[in-house]
Amino acid sequence: MLTVSAANWTPYDWVSKAAGSVGLRLTEAFTAFAAAVNANPGNAGVPLQLVKDHSSATGTTNFGYIWRLGHPLNPYLLRFYNTSRNQGSSASSSTASFTLALESAYTDDGTFGGYGQFSSMLASVSAGMSYYGPSGSPLFNADGRLIVLMDTTPGSEFFCCNIATTNGDTYAQNHTLMLFRGSASSGWNVALLRSQALAGMFESRNFYCYNNNVLQAAVTYPVAPSGLEQMLVTGVGLIPSGFGPGQMFAYGTKQERLPLPQLFWFGSNQYSDPRRLGRVSNPGGPGTFYQLGAAINSGGMDCWVLVPPSTPAMAGWSTIGSLSSWQTIPDRLYFCPAVPPGPVLMGPVLGPDFLTDWSAVALGAPGVAQHPFYAQQEAAGDNGRPSSGVLWPRGM
Repeated sequence: MLTVSAANWTPYDWVSKAAGSVGLRLTEAFTAFAAAVNANPGNAGVPLQLVKDHSSATGTTNFGYIWRLGHPLNPYLLRFYNTSRNQGSSASSSTASFTLALESAYTDDGTFGGYGQFSSMLASVSAGMSYYGPSGSPLFNADGRLIVLMDTTPGSEFFCCNIATTNGDTYAQNHTLMLFRGSASSGWNVALLRSQALAGMFESRNFYCYNNNVLQAAVTYPVAPSGLEQMLVTGVGLIPSGFGPGQMFAYGTKQERLPLPQLFWFGSNQYSDPRRLGRVSNPGGPGTFYQLGAAINSGGMDCWVLVPPSTPAMAGWSTIGSLSSWQTIPDRLYFCPAVPPGPVLMGPVLGPDFLTDWSAVALGAPGVAQHPFYAQQEAAGDNGRPSSGVLWPRGM
């Protein structure tokens, strides 16, 4: 079942442990999702579990969560917490931390404000995620929101949480996080869009996916249009890139893309204003598009969601449309559904591209001869030459 839920606070205070505070509402949503999908067929080997939340904080600085993402062989942990109450407005003043690591590398020893430590990490991201709240320095009160989208339908499971401000401040600890299953992976995939300390603004280079215990940089996103219009597409499939700690593929092998849930739409921003709370009716049918994040400049990546009509919220939550700060964006938006791309034949990141994405051995004539396209031509017989109208002897 798909639910899209929202809550807002005036002011927003990430470090609060009070009942109904943003951190504990996020825990409420995640535990509800975990309970539902853990009971789904086929998920016995990939259970989700809450390890830490705001109630685990032992000091006055670090507040956040640790989620266990099950895997048949190598479960891993996702940890997020703020590192100070200094409020920043740039990537260099980041005061929050997002980490992925294998569960086997974790020690729950009470360090880091009660959230424990890792002997090694698969990914650690901090740039562009800064604390904000009424107790920060400099003092800046901001209204904020939490949007949670989840689908517990077997085979379509995903969880997305979006933390952002509603009044356009530049002191932000904003991120959009997606957990999703897919036939191309044996565990949970994580996609993170993080801000550059600007509320709800996401850069394409800050879009990561984590698949089968290997961190990958997502190298596929919609190409920016040439004018001031904006094209958004769905059916985006992430490509394992081979960067990061280890590789999950060998060159010359075909790799399935990781299709993101069809609910999400992405596009390269061509606007100068951030439109942190954009909304527009679906021009191609029922439903409403809501903007989870706007790119910081041209070439960055916006994130929108298409919410079907009458989509319910979780019990005790508000619907996404009830937030009062949405701004209708009626023009210059083009929504172009796309079929999720097929497998990719993996090749070198840099190098000859005259034959698409071929392996590192595809250098020179011997490499070309190994390419499947060439092999298909050879299989056609007679070197693929026409039977008539030629200007040279056949058989050469």
